[in-house]
Amino acid sequence: MATLSVMAQMLDGLSVALCAFDTQDRTLLWNRSFVRYFPEHARHVHVGEHYGDNLRRFYRHRLDASEQPALERYVQAGIERHRTQQAPFSFEHRGRRLSVSSLALPDGTRVRMWREDTPPPAAPTPTPAPRAAAASVAAAPEPMEASLLDHVADGVSVIDAGTTIVWTNEAFLAMYGFESREDALGLSFSAAYEHSWRVEGEPSQASRMADGLSVLRDQLRFPGAAFELALPGDRWCRVIARAGPQGRHVLVHVDITLLKRQQHELLAAEARARESEAQLNRKSSMLELTLERMDQGLMMVNAEGIVELCNRRAMELLDLPEALMASRPSFQRVLQHQLDRREFDRADPSVMGFISAGGILNRPHSYERERPDGRVIEIRSVPLEGGGLVRTYTDISERRAQEQRIRFLARHDGLTGLINREVFMEQLGEAMGSASAIAGGPSVCFLDLDRFKSINDRHGHAVGDQVLIEAASRMSMVVRDHGVVARLGGDEFGVLLGAGVNARAVAQQLLEAFRASDWLTVGPVHDVAISIGVATFPSGGSDSHSLLRSADAAMYLAKATGGGLGGVRVFGTSAAAVLTPELQPQPMP
Repeated sequence: MATLSVMAQMLDGLSVALCAFDTQDRTLLWNRSFVRYFPEHARHVHVGEHYGDNLRRFYRHRLDASEQPALERYVQAGIERHRTQQAPFSFEHRGRRLSVSSLALPDGTRVRMWREDTPPPAAPTPTPAPRAAAASVAAAPEPMEASLLDHVADGVSVIDAGTTIVWTNEAFLAMYGFESREDALGLSFSAAYEHSWRVEGEPSQASRMADGLSVLRDQLRFPGAAFELALPGDRWCRVIARAGPQGRHVLVHVDITLLKRQQHELLAAEARARESEAQLNRKSSMLELTLERMDQGLMMVNAEGIVELCNRRAMELLDLPEALMASRPSFQRVLQHQLDRREFDRADPSVMGFISAGGILNRPHSYERERPDGRVIEIRSVPLEGGGLVRTYTDISERRAQEQRIRFLARHDGLTGLINREVFMEQLGEAMGSASAIAGGPSVCFLDLDRFKSINDRHGHAVGDQVLIEAASRMSMVVRDHGVVARLGGDEFGVLLGAGVNARAVAQQLLEAFRASDWLTVGPVHDVAISIGVATFPSGGSDSHSLLRSADAAMYLAKATGGGLGGVRVFGTSAAAVLTPELQPQPMP
């Protein structure tokens, strides 16, 4: 679009009209010569207007009354010519012989161009407007001069001693937005200049018009020197005034829009270049400082596989020699150095396969690997346009350790380190799911510390917590490979024993372990006992919850009959049958 606009302005200087249309035959842009050759389009043609509407306006001024009913047929034929025209053709319009060409551009845009084949017949001496008739007659050029000046690409006007316009050529009219010569004659040059802004200017550009009027007042007071005027539509013209007879002056108006734009672009480019250089220097310094201080390691490999950049953090994380990286080594040489130092011994096999293949992909990717010193490094790579990549190295050891701690705490008791109730029930359900009712299945021991509340009350929670920690440790030592211990809540613990394990024997070992006098290291506490209830699948329950309730019921019986010294009861034995109804396990619905 920008290229077409420049071309349209250049063709204006050659008096060639141009109008461009998109792939849907909608108007994109036009130049001033187009409106000069086809004044019927002035103030009507607009961006987005279909070529058919353009043709309708054209033919309404050409067809007589008898041909008007055939208007649409002419329009459709014109559209077809527009789309298929291969060679120029000529036609007459408003006293001119015009030749029109059509050009299809690669993007589907189509451009139509018109030029005048032969000069028009010599125009008669212009009839002046009533308001300036005397001055016009006295100042108008001869007919032959007027004919020649109308074919000059630059605007030409003649003003009298009072700066009133007494004659103009057509280029002047197009430049200042006049539809006819009669509209301009008799106006002062300043009024003509204001007219151009009223026709084409935007309200936001009022200051540019005011600046132009100020220039006009100063320059017309002492005519002779060339000066420049801003015109609407971001146009510019250079006005050159020459004195003539009888106080008249001839003004030549040269369109210098392209030159001004080039000047502005050059100045802007120069300013951008200076600013870019300063920014580049600032950014370079900031980049160097950032690279050396950033917490991430960074390495950049070019399209030839050479390590162009490796910051200090990357060398620290990967234990790479500074001398090696300062030599601009190949990426393969760096990999070989790491292989020689057994850097990838702890790496996952899939990572080793990737490294053996060269360690570079043409797409973004990331992976983690453990270094020989135990640190976990996250490696991310982003390919560069044209080849090469940028790779970052981040030490995520602490993050991974924290994640492991979080996962551990989600499944374990924070005080004792034992698995929690949720995990215990999960494992119990899995064990029962794989058990056989015929061959037997897992057993559950439900344990409770006797008189634990009095320990907290007498010695404080810190001592109570230590008792729980040591009790958990003693249980784990007894159970060992036979099963798993869990803290179910408060001073209650659970033991899951696999099928085939003698649950009663393990429970008895637990009871004896707590009766030993040396298991507690807490000074003021010496009288901790334990009560244990045992239930076995399937006699103790058909699912994990009923089995645990059965063990809980047996534990309460052991506590009730142990006399404060602890004890073991197995659910389903005659001793357990004396439980009160509320302690008996309820069948699952």
